[in-house]
Amino acid sequence: MGESQARVPIVVKIAGVGESQGELNRLTAPLTVGDILKMLPINGRTVPAQGCVSILLGLNRGTEKPVTRVDAGTIVYWPRTGSICIYPDAVRTYGPVNKIGKVTGSMDMFRNLKSGSRIIIAAV
Repeated sequence: MGESQARVPIVVKIAGVGESQGELNRLTAPLTVGDILKMLPINGRTVPAQGCVSILLGLNRGTEKPVTRVDAGTIVYWPRTGSICIYPDAVRTYGPVNKIGKVTGSMDMFRNLKSGSRIIIAAV
């Protein structure tokens, strides 16, 4: 699989806040990213947590190439909660997560979000 086939461009939109560009990367967690791509567009509600914004998916997948430290802008799948998490800052995660992509645009809209904000993640 070539580099261009591995990276899938996405847009993350938060109602009343804005939007940012990003990408999902099939090379970092191929099975998890494959399952998430089948779910796009994802239309959910934000659940701000310590250090991240979480979107519950209801996906039941285990760890795949797990990490416990992430850079600013990292998008992960958290197996413990079956959710996607977006980290606006570099942190150590609460447990092992599957790194699935990154936000390539502005991170400002992910800071200080209210719980329940409408969020849409879609392929571009």
